[in-house]
Parts: sequence; structure tokens; C-alpha cells
Amino acid sequence: MLAALDAQLRAWYRAYDARALAAYRRIKAETKADGTTVTAVDRETSAEIVADLRRLFPDHGILSEEEGEPHRPDAEWLWVIDPLDGTASFARSHPVWGLGIGLLHCREPVAGFLRYPAVDETYACQDGRVQLNGTPFAPGPSEFTRDTRNVLTASQLHRELPYQKLERIKLRNYGSNLYHLVLVGLGRAEAVLVPRCYLWDVAAGLAFTRAAGCIERYADGSPFEMAHLFASPGKPYRLAKPLIVGYAAQVEELLARLAG
Repeated sequence: MLAALDAQLRAWYRAYDARALAAYRRIKAETKADGTTVTAVDRETSAEIVADLRRLFPDHGILSEEEGEPHRPDAEWLWVIDPLDGTASFARSHPVWGLGIGLLHCREPVAGFLRYPAVDETYACQDGRVQLNGTPFAPGPSEFTRDTRNVLTASQLHRELPYQKLERIKLRNYGSNLYHLVLVGLGRAEAVLVPRCYLWDVAAGLAFTRAAGCIERYADGSPFEMAHLFASPGKPYRLAKPLIVGYAAQVEELLARLAG
């Protein structure tokens, strides 16, 4: 099934690069009712990909950040789209923002496809195999010196987590949850602190972290299951609590520090 998607992915990426790079550093953002940022690039990309997926996979479900209602959300296969992950960065001319397309099977992530035009990076993960710019990449932790250990975080998590307990840990934020998850899956960071975001902010990235053997735990130490995102009262598809995703030893260390 996914092999037939290769040509379509390349077409989406070409269209996305042309549309997004033409608007980059020129576009005016708008504010949605929920207070988050949106641009014409978000909306146009979402409309294009949703229409193509409905034609290619009529029995599949589709959930996109910029569509009012999901299409067949209870289907066995569910595509989850973030047409511009890092919209706030894009609107302020920061370089890390991009397209995220995730695929869930029985509500578990099985594939992820991401394109970041400004830094010219394309990531793919399916069947546990990872590619970076079309070249196979072995997921998992890489060798590093102690001084280069780092944990990725979000812009407003300091309001919810006691960051002062994370002394001597380098915290970095590139402005894109999906990019953070991919970096952890590729061994470029040990863990990521994920805010109370939505399914489209994590679906494509979790395919990479799981392929690398990473684990997921809520920041209060409780276990995480994907089903939680489908049972969120009041705000469907939203994390109820901040989440830690990373290699087991680092996750346990972070949990111990935050609880100490």
C-alpha cells in the first residue's frame, strides 16, 4: 500500500516547497479562535492532501489540523496531517517548520513522513525503517560526549514543569514538536518534553521514536497510551498532560528529577 504512495509524496513535497518557500518571510499570519496561528499555507496544503488521500484511500480515515471535521475517524487506518508544524516559527521567519503526515493502524503509529523545506530535510519511517533525504538511516541513540547531551522542549512548558530541577541538562527548542520527535528517534537528543498538544503534533514523529526503541511516559510518571488521545473529554485528540518521549534511561532520569 505505502509503496504506491512514493510518487504522491514526491508530488506533495514539490507543491509544498513551492507554496511554502514563496510565502516564507513574506506571509502574514492570522489568529484562530483557539488563539493559535494559521496561514494560507496551512489551509491550502491541508485541502490538497486531504482531497488526494480521499481519492487514493477511500476507506481510510483522515484527521487534519486545519479541517473542521475528521473523515472516518474510527477507520482501521487513519492518516493524521499537520500541514505546517511550527506555524509560529514560520510566521516569524524561523527555519524549522514543515509538513507532517502520519499513519495510524488501529490507532497506533506505523509510518511518518515529514518535509522541512527551509533546511531541506525529508524524513520517512515505515515498517521500522528510517530514511533521511532518501538515504537509509539507522534509528537509535548515537555516540555523544557528556557535554552534548540535550533534551528538547516546548516554548511554554516552564509554566507546568519545574525546570529548575533539570539543572545541568541542556534544554533546546526548535519550535516544532514533530521535528523534536524525529531528532530523538535519530539519536540527536536523548528525550523530548512534549506539551499538551494534539494528535497531529505527535503522530508522524512517534513512528520514528518507536522505531528507535524509545518509550513514552507522562511527566507525572503515569503510563501513556495512544487511546488517551482519542478519549480526551472536551478537547478531542489532545494530550491531557505533558509527555516525555525518549530513551528509557533518560526518561527515568527526567522523571526522577521532576519528582524530586
